[in-house]
Amino acid sequence: MPPTTLRVHLLNGFRVDVGQQEVLLPAHAQRVLAYLALSRPTAGSPLRRTPLAELLWSDGTSQRAQASLRTSLWRIRRAHAGLVDADRERVHLGEDVEVDVERSLAQADRLLSAERELEARDTAIADLVADLLPGWEEDWLLLERERIRQVRIHALEALAHRQCRLGRIVPALDAAYAAIAAEPLRESAHAALIEVHLAQGNVVEARRQVERYARLLWAEMRLRPSEALVARASADGAIPSPRPSPEGARATSRPS
Repeated sequence: MPPTTLRVHLLNGFRVDVGQQEVLLPAHAQRVLAYLALSRPTAGSPLRRTPLAELLWSDGTSQRAQASLRTSLWRIRRAHAGLVDADRERVHLGEDVEVDVERSLAQADRLLSAERELEARDTAIADLVADLLPGWEEDWLLLERERIRQVRIHALEALAHRQCRLGRIVPALDAAYAAIAAEPLRESAHAALIEVHLAQGNVVEARRQVERYARLLWAEMRLRPSEALVARASADGAIPSPRPSPEGARATSRPS
């Protein structure tokens, strides 16, 4: 019999698949499995049980936290024994468990590597636009969510530039717009879209995009686009200036 495929999904919501079957876990077990899945690439070794329990259940005593961890691990093992490996001192995600976040970050790493050619598997943007555990408000998740979001935006910009250089305009537009949707005020995302317009010879559309970004940036931050971005889409390097505020705004945004 071939080994059972084990998958943990954290993008666009939590899900665990054992083979072709989704298994349901209570919230406390989901938290444990999600933390183990996110920490696997950086931990380098199994996590100690006591600090893990006290991190995930910080509002109670250490004894109560460790009891909650034991219950969670028991529930996870009931779903499938291969999901976690644990002994009396340490615990880690099973070695054979696939995690969608790891797949997304590996795709981003390939896209951001200038030495690697663009592969067909790297052109899909579904994993690059998905949110990490939306709706979860765990303190330990906030920084990791932002880190992964930043990596994926960089990857979307890189994908837009690469597709543009290959003459694949529609996929390049999709990637650029996805980067802007993820962070509307990010200048480098707008620069990627402007590059695609210019590659088609659509100078007017490129200029319109600069103007849209300028209005948005002024409305939200009282900042103006960088001179480099403006010059990229305009021969005279000038765009209509928004009306300044009474106090005046002298800062200039920088590309991300």
